[in-house]
Amino acid sequence: MRDGRKENAGARCSPQQGLRATILISVVGFLVSFGFSLLTPVLPLYALTFDVGLAMVGALVGSIGITKVLLDIPAGMVSDRIGTRRFMSLGLLIVAISALISAAAVSYWMLLIGLILQGAGSAVYFTSSYLAVTRLCPASKRGRHLGLFVSLQFLGSTSGPLLGGLFGQSFGLGTPFLIYALFALISLAMVRLGVEPSLVEGTGGRLEIRQLTRSLRNRSLASINLGLLAISVVRIGLIATILPVFAVRNLSMTPVEFGAVLTAFSFTNFITLLPAGTFSDRLGRRPFMFASLFITGILALSLALVGNEVTFTILMIAMGAALGLTGPIGAWVSDVSRPSELGASMGLFRTMGDVGSFIGPIALTFFLPPGEEVIGAAPFVLAGIIAIASSVPLLWARDPAAERARASVKQ
Repeated sequence: MRDGRKENAGARCSPQQGLRATILISVVGFLVSFGFSLLTPVLPLYALTFDVGLAMVGALVGSIGITKVLLDIPAGMVSDRIGTRRFMSLGLLIVAISALISAAAVSYWMLLIGLILQGAGSAVYFTSSYLAVTRLCPASKRGRHLGLFVSLQFLGSTSGPLLGGLFGQSFGLGTPFLIYALFALISLAMVRLGVEPSLVEGTGGRLEIRQLTRSLRNRSLASINLGLLAISVVRIGLIATILPVFAVRNLSMTPVEFGAVLTAFSFTNFITLLPAGTFSDRLGRRPFMFASLFITGILALSLALVGNEVTFTILMIAMGAALGLTGPIGAWVSDVSRPSELGASMGLFRTMGDVGSFIGPIALTFFLPPGEEVIGAAPFVLAGIIAIASSVPLLWARDPAAERARASVKQ
């Protein structure tokens, strides 16, 4: 049987049951992402209260990503052995404990331990929740279900920083961590009470290297993961790292003005995520992913030529919409993976995203000029080339969703 032909466990539940469980897991994803985003504006300031240098603050922030990179693949591979719902619950419990440790930290090293645990809990929860959502629906509706899941994650990750800063300023820098712990415990209760274990369990469960090697040899999966890495480089390396500096140095924008542009970017990103996932069930995943990467690459190159705020805002709004077309990417991974190897494939998928988030800022900031000089075209050109180049292999990747759509038309 060719990869992706077999339906996953969604057939074990009615469409209504599957949708209800997907909505619940998506809401949990929102709460966890929102809780973590509360930490964004206060984490560096909190770390500095322990009288450490900026380099150690950077290491602290980076520890979360490194932990995810190390654990994403093992988390995916052993999820079924422990039980997918049980593994989701374990991840949320670790997140709650890590947030409490961080809130109570009395030293830099205690805070570091808390954040390392946070990365571990996040890897365990999000990898297993991707698997759960995939199994709650038939292959013909994966884009819709995973689009909803990703959309609410994104909404959570973009809506918390303002409140996190307000809570940290008003009630102490450790307060956002306590709120994060509360959200994680609420999420844990929702998963335990609202998700039926039999609906989300898979057929894997053994930590076998051959599962991973087969996933690595899957050319379609490799093309999709390369695209995800490029998306992460653009999101974290260009948008989150380079553009704030570019807006100040090149365009003389204030932080408030740049924040307004980012809000517009996030809005268009959010409103295209879910429709892209839904329509990819009917038209295939490739058109959306290819268009997203190619258009994003062109827009990244165009940003290097921007000389005023209006053009910058228009390009950022367009880039938000383009990146939103990546909604079907998780569904495409599920389509081209064997059911018994889905855990390894999903773990590899999340690892590539985290690797892109880690290397993106390093690679692009290498081209930043010293001092207060304006930023040249180099980081934009590099990001644009990475996005466009990664779109090309997708043209030869299998697209089972498109195959199903063509078969249904012939019938």
